[in-house]
Amino acid sequence: MPDNQWIDNMKRIMLQAVEAGDPCDLLPGTVVSVSPAAVQIDQKTTVKGGQVLVPQRLTDHTETMVIPELGEVSVMVKSGLKPGEQVLLLQKKGGQQYLVLDRW
Repeated sequence: MPDNQWIDNMKRIMLQAVEAGDPCDLLPGTVVSVSPAAVQIDQKTTVKGGQVLVPQRLTDHTETMVIPELGEVSVMVKSGLKPGEQVLLLQKKGGQQYLVLDRW
C-alpha cells in the first residue's frame, strides 16, 4: 500500500510541475465590439466585458506631453481597437480572463 501512495504523490507532483510550466495560453481572436469589449476566439467562443482586459495603449486616450517652447499640451491618441481587427490574447491559466496583447 505505501508504494501506491508514493506513486500517487509522484503523479501529483509531476502534474503540478507541468501546470506550473505552462501558466497561460496565447490565442488569436477577432474584435467584435469595442464598448463593451468583445473578442471572438472561435465560432462558439466570444469573451466580453470584464473577461477582456485592454491595455491603455490599445484604446483612444488622452496623453499629456511637454513640447519645448509650448509647454504641456494634451494630445488625443487614436489607437483604439476596431471591430474586425485581429488581436493576440493571453489567457490566464484556469481563469476566464484574457489580456489583449496587441493587434496583428
